[in-house]
Amino acid sequence: MIPPGNRPGNRGFQGRAMEKRVVIIGAGLAGLTAAIKLARKGFKVSVYEKHGTPGGVARTIEDRGFRFDTGPTWYLMPEVFESYFSSVDRKIEDYLDIVPLSPSYKIFFEKDEPVVIHREMEKNITLFDSLEKDGGKKLQGYLKDSKFKYEAALKEFLYRDYRGPFDFLHWPLIRDGLRLNLLRTLDNHVSRTFSDHRSKKIVEFNTVFLGSSPYKTPALYSLMAHVDLTIGVYYPMGGIHELAKALYRIGREYGVEYHFNNEVKHIIARGGKAEGIETAAETVKADIVLSAAEYHHTDTALLDRKHRNYPDLYWKTRIMAPATLLLYVGVKKKLPKLLHHTFYLADDWSVHFNEIFNTKRWSGNPCYYLGCPSKTDPSVAPEGMENLFILVPLAPGMDDHDSVREEYADRILRHLETLIGEEFASDIAVKYIASQRDFITNNHYYRGTALGLAHTLSQTAIFRPSHRSFRLKNLYYTGHYTQPGIGMPMAMIGSELVCDLITRRHA
Repeated sequence: MIPPGNRPGNRGFQGRAMEKRVVIIGAGLAGLTAAIKLARKGFKVSVYEKHGTPGGVARTIEDRGFRFDTGPTWYLMPEVFESYFSSVDRKIEDYLDIVPLSPSYKIFFEKDEPVVIHREMEKNITLFDSLEKDGGKKLQGYLKDSKFKYEAALKEFLYRDYRGPFDFLHWPLIRDGLRLNLLRTLDNHVSRTFSDHRSKKIVEFNTVFLGSSPYKTPALYSLMAHVDLTIGVYYPMGGIHELAKALYRIGREYGVEYHFNNEVKHIIARGGKAEGIETAAETVKADIVLSAAEYHHTDTALLDRKHRNYPDLYWKTRIMAPATLLLYVGVKKKLPKLLHHTFYLADDWSVHFNEIFNTKRWSGNPCYYLGCPSKTDPSVAPEGMENLFILVPLAPGMDDHDSVREEYADRILRHLETLIGEEFASDIAVKYIASQRDFITNNHYYRGTALGLAHTLSQTAIFRPSHRSFRLKNLYYTGHYTQPGIGMPMAMIGSELVCDLITRRHA
């Protein structure tokens, strides 16, 4: 549990807030989280959502007995979720059945034998000893450093809203700056400890959760190794969408009003203030507007040019996180060589990262992730069948018309058959494909990126887009573009930060 003194938003109800109406744009996890926090403070909260269900990208597809999570599939940093539920006077176990995964995941390499990562540290130490000399000892030292960074981040940095360079004159940051490796890349940091490419990949692959590459991500994020290797990987039974449903339910309990199938088209602003929103169906007045929609879309499509936070050049020069090709596949047989979470990692994965961030082309030998939640959860597939979720990171902004993505999807499926040594193409009962054009159409994601801004040094902390509008004193932003960044826990923390800011300024 995160100590209450280290988190925002624990000051109880604010009397004057009862008079003020907050309109939140978007019912993704960030919007759902913010709605509860603000309603608990006494604000009158209304949420407007384009889609018919809560969750944003964390919705579901249901077909012929298969139920697919459409967005996030990893449940990490459980203490962040537990702490959030506690902060709104709820127990997470009353809403969700969270189970630990054991083993945690499996990694297939291009040429070497696959490896399995376990919850039991002794097994992982043995594994690393088999990969390189003194590998287990190196792993223990690396994870000790990773744990220090993780605990420092939770206690001092993630729950802190950096608004300018002077905010970095914060004693813990000054005291621990060198040990946090703020100026070194993750790959450089990892290479100081490990030599075998498999060892390095195991502790670096999680940069995919940060929308970046180990060659661009600050070494601070080696803390992610502590997250999945030490704390472990979890799963909410029923799927990640169950988290969205739980937050929606709690919001209803606090009196939040939800308006689904009601997309916001414009933010009305006059005299340095946001006065409300316009949807296709109505005009809604508000004392405060909080956008939990995609930041670029809010800034460029919902606001008049004079009210934008950032010019076009700002967005054109950002390093965007990867886009993705997503496959939702229902298979009429069991696939025993898969675990709940499985990865394929190419030997020279730098080529794939280069294709994503530099040459901008469909990768010839992509690394990819494969989720198979039916290994844990019988509710997501008919008996004797498998539910597959395949994610291939790709360069944003590419052409993904039907023939291109269909051919690429078939290629990935054929590669997977070879990887696991079992054909299943003829046993596919359900198949859906989503790619960047779907993220643009369904969620207004800039250039089709699945995650927003990559976590590079120049896009961390104060260098991420602001929670506050620079032009309108009562307009705010939250989500994966703002601090602290990408991922479900980060989006929820970001909403806590902005809600604390709104409360201090308006309650």
